[in-house]
Amino acid sequence: MTSPPLPENWRSLLAGYVLDDLTAEEAAQVEQWLEQYPEVATELAALQATWGSLALGPTPVAPPPGLRDRTLAAALAAAVPVAVPAAAGPEPTIAGETLVPSQFPNAAPAPRRFLWAQLGLVLGWAATALALAFALQENQRLRLALRQTEAVVASFSQPANRLYTLAGTEAEPQANARLLVNPADQTALIVTTDLPPLSEEQVYRLWALADSAPVFCGEFNPATAEATNQWALPDAVCSDAPVQMLITTERADDPPIPAGNLVMQSEG
Repeated sequence: MTSPPLPENWRSLLAGYVLDDLTAEEAAQVEQWLEQYPEVATELAALQATWGSLALGPTPVAPPPGLRDRTLAAALAAAVPVAVPAAAGPEPTIAGETLVPSQFPNAAPAPRRFLWAQLGLVLGWAATALALAFALQENQRLRLALRQTEAVVASFSQPANRLYTLAGTEAEPQANARLLVNPADQTALIVTTDLPPLSEEQVYRLWALADSAPVFCGEFNPATAEATNQWALPDAVCSDAPVQMLITTERADDPPIPAGNLVMQSEG
């Protein structure tokens, strides 16, 4: 018996299944499709691999310059009183003899000890404020990274987009990537794994191997070994009918002609 055709939104529901963002009824529907349709199982495996290879987000950004000093200064200004020196006067005397502190062992401790204790307390407050500032910045970064990751996974489920899997060559055998070409927006998005960053003088360039010479489709330089990069496609050929995609290392100031080492390629 032939299974009924899948609904138009099945890829969107599959992305929601990966992100654990479906109702119980929708999740049950997806699990039923997995048993009935081999293409659904294949697409799910690809989405889960992409989700697992995505970096958590942008490289952590260092706190703004001077944040620590400003936090400490604000805490100190708010809590440490300004010490006003006492007016100079004659030493206390009894019967013409000058008195010294050692003669009064039960006298109250000098005010300086109190100021040191208060300063220690204020520094503790400042350290707590600084830690809270760092925690707030890190939470904001993680929330942004999660939104970006969800958007990337969702884009892989759009039926009009073209998806390529690239494997490393002898130059970078450990490297692999998933390339998403969006014909509507004329953009490319690539998720790379185990692809080392290059120096500022070099870039990775993407080429579409069409009927004739390779067509330049943009360049990137990942910030880390696992990274996501996106750019506008310079030529419509890059988003045409499926072609073989190649990635080479090139000098950044060289013209868009492939001359460097081939590091990754899709199936031809």
